[in-house]
Amino acid sequence: LAAKTLGNGYTLTADGAAPAANAVSASAAAPAQNAPSTQETADLHIGVLNGPTGIPVAYLCEHAPDLGGATARFEVFADASAELPKLIKGEVDIGVLPANAAAKVYSANNGAIVALGIAGNGNLFVLTDDAALSSLSDLRGKTVTCAGAGATPEYLFRAVLASHGMGAALAADAAADGEAVRLDFSVPNADIAALLVSKKIHYALLPEPFASVAEVKGEGIRRAVSLQDEYAAIAREAGRAAETYPITLLVANARFAAANKALVASYTRAYAASVAWTVAHPAEAGALVEKHTLGLQAPIAARAIPNGGYTWVPAKDARAQIEALLSLFLSQSPASIGGVLPADGFYFSAE
Repeated sequence: LAAKTLGNGYTLTADGAAPAANAVSASAAAPAQNAPSTQETADLHIGVLNGPTGIPVAYLCEHAPDLGGATARFEVFADASAELPKLIKGEVDIGVLPANAAAKVYSANNGAIVALGIAGNGNLFVLTDDAALSSLSDLRGKTVTCAGAGATPEYLFRAVLASHGMGAALAADAAADGEAVRLDFSVPNADIAALLVSKKIHYALLPEPFASVAEVKGEGIRRAVSLQDEYAAIAREAGRAAETYPITLLVANARFAAANKALVASYTRAYAASVAWTVAHPAEAGALVEKHTLGLQAPIAARAIPNGGYTWVPAKDARAQIEALLSLFLSQSPASIGGVLPADGFYFSAE
């Protein structure tokens, strides 16, 4: 069993990925010097975020990956704000971030991190207890309590609504068009499912595992709209090959990755195998998530896995998908990705 250091506390975020990722300062630590060293390390320090993002790593916590003699050491963080400074400094070698946060850190810190590949695809759903809701157009004039202000859920939902000719307004905007979908970000992320279950709200935008929690605990609650399906329709209309969007990226300290390409490649192979096993064995994976205290109880983790979007797409094959999502951020809030699409150096290659 690889060594593991637990972080203090645990917070699930509504992005289904890194907690408060968009609130993390892109200059959380001094810029790394990216000149590679000449000797590969015998130790690999891997950052894991508590909650849904950490689910595919549970197998590797139980079965130490074969890294050709190197030792994997897992450190679990409560949120991205704790992990990110260590990634930039090189105190953590490999971690996970939302795509927009990774792009912003890359641009703001002289290329201090690189993207290894897509670790998680989209898993956002409109949930409701309204039996009459059958399509996105039925949300006109309704208030949807949303996770992820200033993050992937908000910008993606706005883009999807716009593709249907529907406006979106903040719930507090009294002057908004009455036909607009009102987006309410006032509820803390972890409380949205509970409000839906208690019938205090009737429409919510949620990722996994919150969507599963609402379904399990709430009478008559169902997934009425999949934002993944809606995004795929937008992609097809735009002539893009990408049919989904990346929620999370596996990233690495750029200096470490440049100096240890073979080791990084070994870990990504082990990670890919772990993802495949997790998707194929949700019940067993859920048990390992609880055993290794990664922030979820076994039944919820197991139920969330089939809709969790867990995947592995190497950076060299993932650029089109990543840039398609980042372009949505760029069109709505350029500062959220650092003002520009990341350059070629953002996409790691072991070659």
